[in-house]
Amino acid sequence: RDLHGSEHSFPTRRSPDLALIFTASCTPEVEDAFDKPSPDRIAEAISETKDILTAAPNGWKMAYQGSGGFGGFNILCKFDKEDNVFCEEESDHAKATSHYTVQQGQGVLLSFDSFNAALHKYSDPVGKINGKSVGKDGKGFQGDFEFRVMSCTKDSIVLEGRKHGDRVVMTPMPEDLTWDSFFTQIATVASGMSSERYNIIIDKDTLPARMNLHTLHTTDKNGKAVAIPFIYTPQGIEVLKADSLNGRKLTAFTYSTDDKWVDPNDKSVMLSPRDITPLEAFFSDNWTINVGYSSTAEMNVWKAAAAYAASKNMEIVTVYFSTTPGFLSLSSYVGDNWGNLRTLYSTSGKDQITIKGFRPNPKGTANERNGAVFYNQYKLKDIANTFLVNGQATDYTLSIDNPKHPLWLRMTSNSHDEVSFVFYRGIWSADF
Repeated sequence: RDLHGSEHSFPTRRSPDLALIFTASCTPEVEDAFDKPSPDRIAEAISETKDILTAAPNGWKMAYQGSGGFGGFNILCKFDKEDNVFCEEESDHAKATSHYTVQQGQGVLLSFDSFNAALHKYSDPVGKINGKSVGKDGKGFQGDFEFRVMSCTKDSIVLEGRKHGDRVVMTPMPEDLTWDSFFTQIATVASGMSSERYNIIIDKDTLPARMNLHTLHTTDKNGKAVAIPFIYTPQGIEVLKADSLNGRKLTAFTYSTDDKWVDPNDKSVMLSPRDITPLEAFFSDNWTINVGYSSTAEMNVWKAAAAYAASKNMEIVTVYFSTTPGFLSLSSYVGDNWGNLRTLYSTSGKDQITIKGFRPNPKGTANERNGAVFYNQYKLKDIANTFLVNGQATDYTLSIDNPKHPLWLRMTSNSHDEVSFVFYRGIWSADF
């Protein structure tokens, strides 16, 4: 079981606070616009806006983007003349039908005025995308519900977020492309282009990059951090907006099976996946001990510690390495509390780590204080000491099962190869 999993429910009643509102002046004919009274112009614009929304026979594709430092996600929307809109989004295919209105409000407003799961998840301050909580300080994806329409035609509707200022573009879905086929194409491209690490190649410069929630993060040749938000398309990756990178403006990367994804507008710019090193993998995620695959002698110590803690009604549910606290921690969940124990270490090369010891902090954060209690009272010290062969700092070699997407990691002592710890990616219950 994933110990960090949580459920969050939302009200299903209609609420004006959940309205997604677009501000528009959707008037194709401009030259005679001011020959008509203002109420007539607004009424005509409202009517034209609704006509454009409902005229797309296969609905609209919305390239939705928020301001939380993430890229874009595809949301498909189908409007009908009875003021209903059906939506489906790409991350976990949430689907919902809700009510919408087209009305006056500093121009023409399109309001999703009842809860829609496919849209609201991107503005929920404690929402999840691809199964992971997003954002910080209760801000989530920071998607807008109110938009100014910068342009509106039967070919595209360009929106600007009223609160965050993000650009969102709606284009009509091709009539001969089913929604299922579209999302299948998106999933195929996303899977084919998925990697733990990347290289962005510009002429002779190779810039290492990583991806997080549809954004590539890299550093230019001058050491400046650059974020490149993008959205998946059936053709590959479309860059939504980005600072220039080494003096170049990136626009897109076309997917191909040779792992050489070229910018179609600048053939000297290419994105390629690269293998992740064992050390990079170790420090990029949480790694839970796998008792059954680790060395027997060490795991006997762990089992004895778990049995002792259980006798005190303090079950050791899991033990894992994590960098989430801001330092490398031998973390645990004991009883009903999380605990962190600072790990003293050094690294070298691509796969070498030396475990030097562990430092409990009874005056630190709540989790550090818990860790100190677990260490001193519930045998976590015995567990930690198994990493120190003969009580000494111990050099280990790290290895992973898959350099593109590792799920397993092994830590083997260089001096005593019979001492080996195996970890599974993520936070899970440990089978003691």
